[in-house]
Amino acid sequence: MAEIITAPWLLGLLGDGRVLRSPSPMMHQAALSEARLSGYYLPLKVSRRELKTALDGLLALGFGGLNVTAPHKEAVIPHLFSLSPAARIIGAVNTLKATDLGYEGHNTDAPGFAAAYLKDLSPGQKAVLYGAGGAARAVIQAFKSLDLEILITARNFEAAGKLAGEFHQKAVPLAEIGACSPCSIVVNATSASYAADLDPAPNFPVSPGGLVIDLNYGRPDSYWSRLAAKNGSRFSDGLPMLAQQACLSFNIWTRAEISVKPFTQALSVYMEKGLNK
Repeated sequence: MAEIITAPWLLGLLGDGRVLRSPSPMMHQAALSEARLSGYYLPLKVSRRELKTALDGLLALGFGGLNVTAPHKEAVIPHLFSLSPAARIIGAVNTLKATDLGYEGHNTDAPGFAAAYLKDLSPGQKAVLYGAGGAARAVIQAFKSLDLEILITARNFEAAGKLAGEFHQKAVPLAEIGACSPCSIVVNATSASYAADLDPAPNFPVSPGGLVIDLNYGRPDSYWSRLAAKNGSRFSDGLPMLAQQACLSFNIWTRAEISVKPFTQALSVYMEKGLNK
């Protein structure tokens, strides 16, 4: 009989094939070391039809915490024991914590976004949000703390309108977004990073000195970075948010309350080595 050795902490990243190229294992192994906890953080490729089976098996194997990526952030919810208030409002989860009765779902995307990008923003400014999915909902939740006026646009205007109505914001057709007055912040909450992905690419209205954010990462010379450069604005990809939300997830699982430093350091190494290619 094979000997089964269990570590104090078993953590995992649940998603499709993209999880195999994710920097999350490197970040969380660094965090485990920082917190002086032995354990493993493993990328786990799981199809949507196998979610329930996978969760039952991982709970039985003693996985104390899981991250969840697209396309499972919404699909996993029916298989969870409970949801945090933030996850319930956003309608998506990215963090699962094991309990005696099953996994409970959390969402650290909204506070992670706020910690990464919103420290220097003043209340009452205007923002443009491109997208109407789970990531967009997390961004809106983060914006609410600053009472920002949000213009929501998407390829599917019906989806944008539904999201705007739910959060009492304004939806603008994609073809008309360029005619809006300049905004302090523009956020891409979709997978579209390049002009060809947008086709035709509208001129999102960002003010000089404003901030353009593409929540994707590892995509150089994107439409969004060019938009920022053209308007004299700052640009950031999704790495700062990735580090912040990962730190929040880790502290939910372990209650170690470590800082974001080991996460950002691990991300720097990841990018320097080109592991995102």
